[in-house]
Amino acid sequence: MVAKHAGFCFGVKKAIEIAEETAARNKGKKTYVYGQLVHNERVIDDLQKRGIEFIEDIENIPEGAVTVLRAHGEPGTTYRKLRLKNIDKNNNLNDATCPLVTLVHNVAIKLKNNGYEVIIFGKKDHPESIGTSYHIRGKDTFIVEAPEDAASVVEYVNRNNFKKIAIISQTTMSVTGYKKLIDNIDNILNKSSGKKFEELHLSLKDMSMPYVFVDTICNPTKQRQSDTEEIAKKADVMVVIGGKNSSNSKELAAKSKELGVETYFIQSADQVKKGWFNGKEHIGVTAGASTPDVTINEVVDKIKEIININQ
Repeated sequence: MVAKHAGFCFGVKKAIEIAEETAARNKGKKTYVYGQLVHNERVIDDLQKRGIEFIEDIENIPEGAVTVLRAHGEPGTTYRKLRLKNIDKNNNLNDATCPLVTLVHNVAIKLKNNGYEVIIFGKKDHPESIGTSYHIRGKDTFIVEAPEDAASVVEYVNRNNFKKIAIISQTTMSVTGYKKLIDNIDNILNKSSGKKFEELHLSLKDMSMPYVFVDTICNPTKQRQSDTEEIAKKADVMVVIGGKNSSNSKELAAKSKELGVETYFIQSADQVKKGWFNGKEHIGVTAGASTPDVTINEVVDKIKEIININQ
């Protein structure tokens, strides 16, 4: 069983297309990408073969170089630093930021401008959460990583006596994890003050409510999590394919494990082991939003080959 929604989402496809087209136009010269374009090792390797160089420090990008920004979104400081190197959108900067990440930035800014203290449900070291945080309080933005950390959110809110608070999410976080976080916060708040967080629609039409949360987990993430849950409930073993640093892929593996299914998180077909499928009748396969179709097909073919040998 292979998940219906598995592999590249439109944001990742667009980012790769931008990088490839930029490199093709810039033949004979290097194209630079700031950070990992997407979190998949194979994709990065393929792009490097096209003459693209990945740089982790802006200082190492040459003056006036053709540059591509990764899909995860960047703070305003990145654009300012690049402009000082004569790299800008009107000339040699190609922005591959996913539109759904840009939407989260816009939501964060609008909430902030309407008096909300904005808290992010996300990974502190993930480029998307770092990028979004700079639109709010910069390095001082409060980022909560897990539902179990709800008490720290309440302590932060009470200590600062905020009048209006809004919680938003990194686009690739767990849907059930976000719900659990809000429920856990509400349980603590209810006991102490009788307050609770209410959902504010993504359109942000009613910003009169003091305590709100906005569902900013993107639809491709929701689709992949929902499909994974559906398949995992029927499977004896789950194989999840994704980059080592892929947040959404890790969430798919966590989702499978939560359901009590034997789960293996891999990056390529050569990591598939024969012993995983002994005595297993129903095998599920899913993949994160930055996993190429070719990798998914190779893994499925390897599993079929092992099953045929075992029979």
